[in-house]
Amino acid sequence: MKTLNEFPIISTKEQLRELVLDIGFLPFFTSGIPGFSLRDHVDPAVWFNDGVDGPWEWKGDIAVYGKLFRGKAVFMSPEWYAILACYRRDGYDYEGMYEDGFLPHGTLPIVTELEKGPLISTELRRRTGMNEKGSGFDGFINLLQMKCFVLPTSFEYALDRRGLPYGWGLAKYSLSDAKYAKQIEYAENKYSPAEAKEQLIKRVMAICPEATRKQAERLIK
Repeated sequence: MKTLNEFPIISTKEQLRELVLDIGFLPFFTSGIPGFSLRDHVDPAVWFNDGVDGPWEWKGDIAVYGKLFRGKAVFMSPEWYAILACYRRDGYDYEGMYEDGFLPHGTLPIVTELEKGPLISTELRRRTGMNEKGSGFDGFINLLQMKCFVLPTSFEYALDRRGLPYGWGLAKYSLSDAKYAKQIEYAENKYSPAEAKEQLIKRVMAICPEATRKQAERLIK
């Protein structure tokens, strides 16, 4: 496994995928731990340059992607996402967490619609009645990502006159268990939530030898 000072300069999707699968997880933007983000190791030539595919365009193709650490975007391997789910779910499934009052009511229509299958964000907003500004949709969908019940599993782009994609892309959301149920079940059988948390902390500190335990805990909280 590479440590922080061994990270390559990322200039291709394949390099990013290889690194994520090697280390387990990588924050997209600044993480609070110096140097521990894709932003710190990406080739400037592919970082949000017009007409050049870069990490933003690759995000639907690199293992697991979502707002997973402190509400910010992270790439993860399926194995480490399952460990994160074991920690964040704290022994609950969605229904139990909702019924015990640990998730707000606004998450319920989102999960109910996604139980029928994946949906583009605009359609999910429409079906849940959360089209309007101030509906709380962004907060609810981000919370469901942080609790590891929902993920954006692909992104769809508008096409220009030449048939080329452009713009930021619309996320297509799915229930995490639709794709990663077996990995999550395995992690939950192997670790308690507290043990899963400790695995994550140790992994951060192994990747970033100069990080403190407090920094590692703050990152994965």
